[in-house]
Amino acid sequence: MRRHAKPSHKDQVYTMLLNSTTPLRTRVDFGPTVRHRTGDILRQVECGKRVLLLHQTSLPQKWLDDLRASLDRQNFDVSLHTLPDGEEAKSLEQLTGCWEIMQSKEFTRADSVVAIGGGAVSDLGGFCAASYLRGINLFLLPTTLLAQVDASIGGKTGINLRAGKNLAGSFYFPQSVIVDPEFLTTLPAREFRSGMGEIVKYAFIEDTIAESTDYKRSPAPLARALADNFSAGLSADNPFLAPLISICIQMKLAVVLKDPFETRLRRCLNLGHTLGHGLEKVTSYGISHGEAVTIGTVFAFKLAVSKGMIAEAELQKVEHLLKTMQLPYDVPAGIDVEKLVQAVAFDKKRTGAGIKYVLPEKDSGKVSLDTTVPVDELADFIRASLAH
Repeated sequence: MRRHAKPSHKDQVYTMLLNSTTPLRTRVDFGPTVRHRTGDILRQVECGKRVLLLHQTSLPQKWLDDLRASLDRQNFDVSLHTLPDGEEAKSLEQLTGCWEIMQSKEFTRADSVVAIGGGAVSDLGGFCAASYLRGINLFLLPTTLLAQVDASIGGKTGINLRAGKNLAGSFYFPQSVIVDPEFLTTLPAREFRSGMGEIVKYAFIEDTIAESTDYKRSPAPLARALADNFSAGLSADNPFLAPLISICIQMKLAVVLKDPFETRLRRCLNLGHTLGHGLEKVTSYGISHGEAVTIGTVFAFKLAVSKGMIAEAELQKVEHLLKTMQLPYDVPAGIDVEKLVQAVAFDKKRTGAGIKYVLPEKDSGKVSLDTTVPVDELADFIRASLAH
């Protein structure tokens, strides 16, 4: 696996704490080399002695060794469990396997699940921790860009069913999300691009988040900062990357603080995901999540243009940014249109004969959270869009 140049930033390790009036408290420990402090962080929150350590087969051995050494220094009793790569990790069979290991090792509620890897490991590990003994400690170490800015933040957990992605799951907040930018130095180029696709989404909801939460945006819009800093290509050694990750985490934490269980505001984070999840399903996840989100975001802008919610110029801005960053924005040729229509029709955001669709409004930083698109209308628009 190719190793990129070491990140050139000099950010210090620091901790972000999120508290709310709900029984919710989550912590993000952020900074280069923070992975070496994992054992210390577990001790700080007074965990038990047993740890179920989850990782996928593709995790570089270096990161696993660093984590094991940190846990060993604090004398944790570690049970290592290897999961298959990709979405195959998020199955009922894998979940059951984790339960059985913890049962055989006599885990108690004081003990912990530690999941290191991408979004699939975070989702499976989170649901495992949430469901065993009705909840044990959870610690996440996201090693992909997508997981660092999105999948590991905010308490969503889940596994996939035959009918679709993330159809079984829960909200369960980790004791800590340990975000080390150095993990990204071994990330394959396509996975890095996938994470950038999720980051771009934040640019198109930035104004909605700033207006509804305590998040303070900088004078320059995030979309402009992305274009200025990544026009020469996407790379893990870009000095803007670590601050960018921190910005995205702050945005998501601000949203989660306001709406931890996705009753309204948190739906803004689903921009691009309705069509995106459909594309992932019909391609058997041959399209990465971030790629699907960027394509789904452009589709949402097209749908908003057709409904008179935004001007055509806003759609052109989005397409221009994605072109600049060399990210996909069109549905790939050869997609089975009717299968895509069916996948979108069974999206978990469906309510009766319609789907709650996050659509841009006014300009490319604001979104509508209350637009319900009839399933038949959406199906016709998908067919018409893909016929061109």
